Amino acid sequence: MSLGIFSLDGMNMKQIIKNALDDMATGQINLNSDAARKTVSDLISGALSSAGVYRQYTETELEKRDAKKSWVCQTCGKSTFETDYDYLVHPKLHLGCALEEETKGTDIKEQYHEASSRLFEEGTRREKNWSQKKHEDKVFERKINHGN
Repeated sequence: MSLGIFSLDGMNMKQIIKNALDDMATGQINLNSDAARKTVSDLISGALSSAGVYRQYTETELEKRDAKKSWVCQTCGKSTFETDYDYLVHPKLHLGCALEEETKGTDIKEQYHEASSRLFEEGTRREKNWSQKKHEDKVFERKINHGN
């Protein structure tokens, strides 16, 4: 199943929707009817699609987009999502940022615990996303192959 998400490509989405509704203005539409609402939604999504401002995303793409929002380094504020796990202390802390803070006197363990407590304070007990699962598979596969 794919879900529609709107993105603007230099066009005014409201104007496109208004134009689609204007095309239907001469008819009498009973919005209490499921069929009428489907007709209106099909017309609007068709207008948006032809204008290039409507794209279908899969649930996996939407999950990845949402996961990216929460993977932000607590020190520099940049994304940690695409960073290889070998360069992360925590999903919210780049290794380079942690080492730089350590030279200023903040122990890496303290930084890790701070990142973990912030994650806990956010109330986010998330399921592991595909990137985290991939990393675990990589780590555990390495341990199995090396006999650790």
